[in-house]
Amino acid sequence: MILQKPTISDLTIIEDILKYWTDPEEANKYVTRIQKEIEGLIEFNTHFWVIQNKHKTVGITGISNTLPKIQQFVTLQNPIELKLLYLDKKTRGLGLGKLTILELEKILKENNYDEILIRSAVRYKDTAWGFYEKMGFTQVGFIDQDMAVFRKILTK
Repeated sequence: MILQKPTISDLTIIEDILKYWTDPEEANKYVTRIQKEIEGLIEFNTHFWVIQNKHKTVGITGISNTLPKIQQFVTLQNPIELKLLYLDKKTRGLGLGKLTILELEKILKENNYDEILIRSAVRYKDTAWGFYEKMGFTQVGFIDQDMAVFRKILTK
């Protein structure tokens, strides 16, 4: 498993993966943001990586500054928000999500981030919430009644 910066040629597979897991509007929003990053236009300190396995793009992950509505859950000085982590459904159970989180944590520590926050909708309760907890994240609350917030402190 390798994390690398997305390229234009990754956009179609990224869009397919996002549309499987999210609604089309959300998928299009992220594809546009990813394309902007490829073009050098970074908003809200947002950065994306494609997840590759055996030289194929099988997923997408990304970070950005924390949203104001989750600031109440921030406990340290340099937090970051994990905006998305989606894998091709055919790769579930291969350990790629775990490897992605571990590699992403390494990148974040190298860039002096000390805390990761994640917002995860109730619709992902059966797929993502247990995974985040296995990866050391703690559910710390809810926003907007249907969005759980998870937090993990990064240790050096």
